[in-house]
Amino acid sequence: MMKENYFDKVAKEWNTPKRNSASEEIKEIILNRLEGERDLSKIKVLEIGAGNGILAMLLSKHFYKIDCVDSSLGMREEFLKNKGEFSADNVFIYDESFLDNITEKYDFIYSHRVFHHIADVENELKLLKKLITPKGKFYLMDFCTIPAEFHKDFPDFDGHNGFSEEEIRAYFKNTGWKLTNYEIIRHGKKDDIEYDIFLAAGEI
Repeated sequence: MMKENYFDKVAKEWNTPKRNSASEEIKEIILNRLEGERDLSKIKVLEIGAGNGILAMLLSKHFYKIDCVDSSLGMREEFLKNKGEFSADNVFIYDESFLDNITEKYDFIYSHRVFHHIADVENELKLLKKLITPKGKFYLMDFCTIPAEFHKDFPDFDGHNGFSEEEIRAYFKNTGWKLTNYEIIRHGKKDDIEYDIFLAAGEI
């Protein structure tokens, strides 16, 4: 999944006002899209690439349980610190091997700005398909296509420079996901590079 060395290195400084504000926005977007779907307080959730867990903490009071996965030890350590500060007792963090060993299925799976770090996107989508309930929802949120210099500060970046809508539609189709919605949900700017974040919603 993600480059461990880079995220271990930056984990302690990851918690910035700008990132926290973005997490608040994404929380509201998720809740607004799911509103009326079901009783959220009974829903079991899985987050892929949770980082320091701020988004999961913000969502925790709305859902029954949120299991989170992140490959960075440094991020998982920060996650546990934040869990204590938020008193989010229904949020849990695991390394990526967790996905290979669980038999539980989830009503809602989401990922925010993580898939562009995943080399084999289709393999990940196939794995997640096995973990979702028949009526479950999957929200993939990530960058639309961005220039390569966006990741100039990331050493040896070997991920994706965002994704076009066509790429996402192909990934979903090739892995048996039904794409139920595609929309641009956020606009941002990093240094002098503007970017958009899309939300691709899937079902099986």
